[in-house]
Amino acid sequence: MELHWPLILFTFFVCLASGILFAQGLLTTLGKGKKMQTASLAASLATLAIGGIAVFLHLQHWERIFNGFGHITSGITLEFIGCVVFFIALVIFFLMMRRSETGEAPKWCGIMAMVVGVAMVVVMGDSYLMPALPAWNTPLLIVFYVCNMIFMSGFAGIIIAAFVGEEDAKELMVKIALIGSVLEVIAVLAYGFVVTSQAGAYTDLGMYFDPTLPDVAMVDVAAIINVMSGDMALPFWLGSIVVGGIAPIALAFLATKAKDVKGAMPYAIGGIVCATIGGICWRCILYVVAISVFAVF
Repeated sequence: MELHWPLILFTFFVCLASGILFAQGLLTTLGKGKKMQTASLAASLATLAIGGIAVFLHLQHWERIFNGFGHITSGITLEFIGCVVFFIALVIFFLMMRRSETGEAPKWCGIMAMVVGVAMVVVMGDSYLMPALPAWNTPLLIVFYVCNMIFMSGFAGIIIAAFVGEEDAKELMVKIALIGSVLEVIAVLAYGFVVTSQAGAYTDLGMYFDPTLPDVAMVDVAAIINVMSGDMALPFWLGSIVVGGIAPIALAFLATKAKDVKGAMPYAIGGIVCATIGGICWRCILYVVAISVFAVF
């Protein structure tokens, strides 16, 4: 499948927005991160808006978008509902924060933020589970998005904490960044193994020409599906694993040695850059290997 950049960017920014909200929710639940609340909510809303604009650009006939809402279980409907709920959660969090005498949102708002953050990513991932695309039709797609969300939440939390001078968030956010980095590597490796294992189904197919795409050259399907040693091996190992996983683990570990949150900020910025490169690289690979079962039958 050709790369659909609006959707690639949509899934990336939704994971980032959910990660920021999740991080603030966790801090609030533990009675930390008071200074970060406004900045976290603003950053989460901004990244969600960017993702929404990106997915909007994917629609060739945006004026027909409401036709897609006719079925409550359609992916676009569930994602739209998820974005609305996400926005409502942000508003409730902000209002409760402003209403509080201490200026800190109650702990139940933190729990709500974490639940909404994870739920948004799960709903988004579920909308891409399609039987016609074996590479996507696995729970590991949702697992990857959740791990990616946790992965970015820690690094984003460190950066926001450094900007507002919130020292009590440093230790927890660094731990989340380290744990998330490890989970990211495990999720991508597991997903890569599952995708590669599907290559056998395409072995007898050889070179494949899709009659519905006459302007696309013939491709060796089995070589593309085998992401661990085939045509996608270099972007998989270098982009998704080394840059997108191992490097952030090292950066998160170095952040644990920083004396304060401002000292950890450069490592967090490096981690977010690596997360961006690795996350988008793996998303691009998922589109490349998303070959329909039509090729087999």
